[in-house]
Amino acid sequence: MRVLHLLDAAVLRPTDYRSRTLALIEQLRAQGVQTVHLAAPCLAVPSLSALPGLSAVCADATPHGAAPAPHPGRCDANLPDPGWHIYRTAAPAWLPAAVLQRLPARHAPALSRAAAMAAFALRVRRVARLTRPDLIHVHAGHGTAMAAFPALCGARLPAVAEAGRRAADRTLPSWERWALERAGALAASSAELRAALRGAGLGGRRIRVIPPAAEFAGTPRRDPAPPGLADAPLLAHAGGLEREAGIDLLLAVLPALRRRHPALRVVVAGGGAREDELARRIGASAMRGRVAVTGAMPSRRVADLLPRADIAVFPALCSASTPVASRHLLNAMAQGCAIVASDIACHRELLVHGHSAMLFRAGSRHALAETLARLLARPALLPALGQAAAAQAAAQHSWPATAARYRRLYQDVLAQARRG
Repeated sequence: MRVLHLLDAAVLRPTDYRSRTLALIEQLRAQGVQTVHLAAPCLAVPSLSALPGLSAVCADATPHGAAPAPHPGRCDANLPDPGWHIYRTAAPAWLPAAVLQRLPARHAPALSRAAAMAAFALRVRRVARLTRPDLIHVHAGHGTAMAAFPALCGARLPAVAEAGRRAADRTLPSWERWALERAGALAASSAELRAALRGAGLGGRRIRVIPPAAEFAGTPRRDPAPPGLADAPLLAHAGGLEREAGIDLLLAVLPALRRRHPALRVVVAGGGAREDELARRIGASAMRGRVAVTGAMPSRRVADLLPRADIAVFPALCSASTPVASRHLLNAMAQGCAIVASDIACHRELLVHGHSAMLFRAGSRHALAETLARLLARPALLPALGQAAAAQAAAQHSWPATAARYRRLYQDVLAQARRG
């Protein structure tokens, strides 16, 4: 079985998307699946003044690792070679600046997307003729989603498409929706997301739940506490700072916890538009100097930080925007962290209350405060929670397990295509 993987342009840069994609493909290859890899063009829209000198993202059919081109979406020549070839898609040539300058500025993004989609569709057909795959796997990513419509239309091959939370949005453009409906099967990362996709009229019985894999596993690294803070409990929260992530709920319970545990410290590994607002709020509260907001961090650095805390807290609220658990939660499980999480559906899929984590009623300040206070008062319970979480992640959320689920999905789609 040979599978053509359509990848976002981010796979050519040092991103978390790249590391996750390469890990999955390595395991698929280890399980006997032949893979071909094609990266979409970068959809960055340059300013009109830069258009005349715009060059291709990368040369056509150049092996990964070649010299980078002078474009914001270029690949990084210093990235380690994965050991197999990644086809690339050259950025489309632009119309003369004299023509573009007569168009309203708001049309430039749409023109960029249309040109990139057309270039990618032609590239898919060429690579498919060259490599003769049995099936196409459309990976999640903004660039691949944008190009899915013409790519699937022209290739005429059975396809598996990864459907993210954006696909469940009823405002999804009609041509993207058509592309998802064209796929032989959709892969959703949680049962909650599958329900959201069905509610949006997508997929029906063609949706397969494939739980994501933890990116970072192994023995947790617990550095000794700084002098004077050996007995100071430390809480950690990783993720976005939006209200749906529950950060406001966590900050609201800290003053009461501090009255029971005066040395309590909190680190928030995340950043975003609300970073300054939260910094001002913390500075004006009783937790001043005891809550640190790190700002945006790569997943690798967050994974190094979480095991240093006594408890990793994931207080996401129940909302339509959270049908998928945070990847930081999966990494916390794999690294053996003691976890406290809200009881929203996607958390209940991953965690067993009282065994691999402690769950509390989502949105309840009282429930979160009591759960944290109970664990901080009995620190001997924390190692058992962490060990159970690590064992569960190793059994159900490893890259070999995820690759095996995709391999079975490929086989089912191909069997259905032969019957049909």
